[in-house]
Amino acid sequence: MRVTDPLAACDRLTVVLVRALPLSGKGRWASDDAIHAPVLAYAIAQLRMRVRPAFQPDWIVTDPVHITLFGGTNTGKSTVVNVLVGRPAAGMGVRARCSQHPEAYRSSTLGDRWLMGNPTRFQGYRRYHDEHPPRQSDEELQRDGYRRALALLDIDRLPGVPLAPLAAPTAIVWDAPDFSTEQSTSYLGTILDLLALADLVVMTVTDECYADDRGTSLLKMVGDSGVTTLIVANKLPENRTLLEDVGRTLGSAGGSQAPVLRLPEIPGVSTLDRLEQLLRRDEAGVLREAVQREAALGPALKQRSLMGSIDFLERHLDEFLGPLSHEVNASARWQATVAQLTRESILEPYQRDYLEGIRYGELNRTLLHLMELLQVPLIGPILDLTGRVVRIPLRLAGRGIRSLLGHRTDVPKPAPEQEILQDVIPHWLAAIKAEAQVLARSESSDEWTAIVMELESDRFRTELMGPFDRAFEAYRERMERLVRRRAEDLYETLSENPKKLATMRGANLMASATSVALVIKTAGLDWSDAVLGPVVAGVWQNLLEWGLGRYLETLRSELKAVQLQAMRQLVEVHLEQPVRNLFPGAVSAGDLDAARADFASIKAEATRIAGGSRP
Repeated sequence: MRVTDPLAACDRLTVVLVRALPLSGKGRWASDDAIHAPVLAYAIAQLRMRVRPAFQPDWIVTDPVHITLFGGTNTGKSTVVNVLVGRPAAGMGVRARCSQHPEAYRSSTLGDRWLMGNPTRFQGYRRYHDEHPPRQSDEELQRDGYRRALALLDIDRLPGVPLAPLAAPTAIVWDAPDFSTEQSTSYLGTILDLLALADLVVMTVTDECYADDRGTSLLKMVGDSGVTTLIVANKLPENRTLLEDVGRTLGSAGGSQAPVLRLPEIPGVSTLDRLEQLLRRDEAGVLREAVQREAALGPALKQRSLMGSIDFLERHLDEFLGPLSHEVNASARWQATVAQLTRESILEPYQRDYLEGIRYGELNRTLLHLMELLQVPLIGPILDLTGRVVRIPLRLAGRGIRSLLGHRTDVPKPAPEQEILQDVIPHWLAAIKAEAQVLARSESSDEWTAIVMELESDRFRTELMGPFDRAFEAYRERMERLVRRRAEDLYETLSENPKKLATMRGANLMASATSVALVIKTAGLDWSDAVLGPVVAGVWQNLLEWGLGRYLETLRSELKAVQLQAMRQLVEVHLEQPVRNLFPGAVSAGDLDAARADFASIKAEATRIAGGSRP
């Protein structure tokens, strides 16, 4: 697909908005005096249910008008469905959540292409044909969650005698679950799917619930998205004042230009009897005519609904992306803070105290490996004996000193490089935690508090240091191979002058070098201890006298550069990045820019479709 493909743009924008949901304070019911319409979740539903399907070929021809009936418990949605389809198709009961799943009543001539050809519509819903999905008890909803399902009901196949023709034969009438019970929060997403799909929304109310905050907030949201709305005051007594108050309360909220339509309460012994009486009333005729008039607009109604969705998305896009933008900024600050503290607390001390310090040992090791290459085979036994004699008192002295200092004598002494890292890493972690604590106090965010707790946990530190220690050992092995290669390179350089090579093979010098090397390996000294001074100084002096000073300086600089780069990568991958990932951010700044560009592509295509042109 092309980057500007509107279908792909819809999918990408949907992904970004879904990531914004956990950051949004909307999208959920709050307490009774703080009801918030789930605007973001509704916008996501519009992209999936209305906008993306409109970009499919022949959408305007194959997609029928969708009429959604929604309301609170016992407001008579099913009654209105039956009035519109002209038969007792929907169950008319007093039990709460009688309609628990979406149920579509339609003529068989409409087919299913509008559903099967649009993969984002009702994705994940189990579909039932000509039967009602099984209900879930309150206990099942709490234990198992809501099982999404929908019913596709062919009017001509339903039992019962038709009492009137379909009010809108080219439309699909949807009976939505209620929104006013505590359990309805588990299927609020389904209600939003039906509202997002609708080209015409019919809200049912009674005199007891028309001022309910949940209902008015949803209706206002739907009206704000440009969907045509009708309000049916069901089971309403003859009371003009009450009817006018319903109109004042809901008419402006829903943006409806039509008057509130009234349906009287009809007594009767059966559903069929009540429906027959209701269909004979003028009020039912007015309702059927109002729905028929809107549905007859067909493509014009659907194009208007499409552009209403686009305008709605455009007005709210900054609001939707705002929490993500805030998180991107917070994540960027966190990434920058971690990077700065890593540089200041680990890399700079490492470079200062080791690479540029007196304990730097890689060049010394290089020269000692060179001496090993220069050994004279005939004096090997003598060198071994000398080494054993020298290292015995040094080993004993070393153990004595460690014992006096309170150190374990069976623990090998770490290399200077490792000692420095063991010292700076705890200070680095402490500095990181302090920064997170400051952010937790200043922003009052649970996420920062969680990061502080993670940084304090033994588990996190173990998981952090384990991979780092293993990677450090692998790094030391690579450096040892590099040091040996550099010693071999230096040997090759010396081999070009046999006289210099012979001089370097002086037995006394070799004996000293081998003895010192053996002492280092067995007595716990390191490659940069003062005992190496006389040996390395002698080798260094000879090399300088032979004009290899620049070569040695270049060698030292190259070794340090390689080590600094390797250590920087080691720290970045195994220390810095895991701490960065504690606040990864849902999206990047580039994702936000792409989301706005995708919306521009979506708007351009929708505008073209609403104008009647297709490619």
